[in-house]
Amino acid sequence: MRGGMGHMRLMGPIGLIGPIGLMGLIGLISCSGELPQIADSERPIAFVTYTSQPMATRADSSLMAVSEIPYGKSIGVYAYYHDNSTWATDPTQTADFMFNQQAMNTGLDVPFTYAPLKYWPNEEADKLSFIAYYPYSDGTMGITPNLTQEGTGLPTFNFAVKDKVKQQVDFMVSDLITDLPKSRDTGSNGSFNDLTVTDRVRFLFKHATAKIEFRVRVDEAARKDLAYFTLKGITLTNIYNEGRLTPTYSAVDGTALTWSDYGESHKTDYACKTTEAYLLLPQPLREDAHLVVDYDLAFKSEGTTYTYDASGNPVATEEYTYLNRSTSRALKELKVSGSEDCLTAWLPNHHYVYIIVIKPHAIDFTGQVVEWGDTAPESEFELEEP
Repeated sequence: MRGGMGHMRLMGPIGLIGPIGLMGLIGLISCSGELPQIADSERPIAFVTYTSQPMATRADSSLMAVSEIPYGKSIGVYAYYHDNSTWATDPTQTADFMFNQQAMNTGLDVPFTYAPLKYWPNEEADKLSFIAYYPYSDGTMGITPNLTQEGTGLPTFNFAVKDKVKQQVDFMVSDLITDLPKSRDTGSNGSFNDLTVTDRVRFLFKHATAKIEFRVRVDEAARKDLAYFTLKGITLTNIYNEGRLTPTYSAVDGTALTWSDYGESHKTDYACKTTEAYLLLPQPLREDAHLVVDYDLAFKSEGTTYTYDASGNPVATEEYTYLNRSTSRALKELKVSGSEDCLTAWLPNHHYVYIIVIKPHAIDFTGQVVEWGDTAPESEFELEEP
C-alpha cells in the first residue's frame, strides 16, 4: 500500500528513533469451586481487569494509554486441567477446561461475562494453567487461533496486519500461568498470581506487534539556514504483513513470543504519516525493506543563485533548493548508538520511532531500540546531499 502525504513546512533539518515498550496486566479473578460437581458454597472463576501498568490499545482511529481491556471488548482464554500433575510434568495437555473461551469486559470492577461458568477443581492436588490473548477472534480481526480441541500444548496464531492504520489491531498474548490450585491459603505462582493476597489469577499481556512511528526534527546547526522543508511522503517498502505467532514456555525464561512463516508473497508497502502510530508485524528486516522519504528542501544562500524555469530560463533566487527529492535507506543498515550492531529486526512489544533529521545540505536518519517503556539509545547514519 503506497500513498501520498500532506505537505508540511518546517524551518529547520531531518532524523530516526527506535523502540520503547510497555505492557499491561489483565486479571483473571479466581474464586473457589469444584470440578466436576458444584457445591452450594463454591463460587465460579470470574474474569476482571487488574492492571498496574498502562498499555496501548487502538480505539477507532487513535492509540490510547489505558489500564484495562476496553469496555465491550473481549479476551480469549485457554485453560488446562492437571489431574494430579503439573505443566512441567505434562506440557502436552489439551485445553479441555476452557477452549478459546470468550470473556467480555462489561464494566469497571465487574467480572467479565462468559458462559458456561467454570469452577475450581475439587481436589487439592489438581491444578489449572491459563493463557489468553486479545482481542478475542471473531474472524474479522485478522487473528486465527490454530489449536484444535484435540490439539495439545499452547495455541499458535496466524495474524494478518490490516492495510488501513485505523483498522490495525493491538494483538496481545499473555504469559502462561501454570499450576494454580483451588486453595486460597496455599500456593502462589510469582508476583502476578498471588492467590493468598489478592484471590486473583492475573494475566500479564504483552504486545505481539511492533509499534512504528515517525517524527521530523531540525538540527540546531541548520535552523538559521533552512528556508523551508516540505515532507511529501514517508513509505515503508517490502514489509511482511502476515505471519504465525508461536508462544513457548520454560520455567527459567517464562513465555516467549516467536514469529515465523511470513511468506514472500505476504509483503506490502505502507504509506505513513508523522501523525499516526502503526502496529506492524515483528520481522527480520530483509535487504529489500526500505524507508523512503520524499521531500522538497531549500536553504538560504549567502548571495544570489539561479534556478531554471520550465523553458530553461534562469530565475534569480536567494535559496539553494532540492526539489522532488527522494531518499531511500535499507532499514537493516541502522546501527545502535555506541555499537557496531545493526538493527536487523523489529521485535514484539517494542516501539520504534524513526526521526527524520534535517541538517545543512544533508539528510540524516537516527534510530533507537529499547524495551517498551524504557529510554532509548540513539543510532544514526548520514546521507549527504549534492
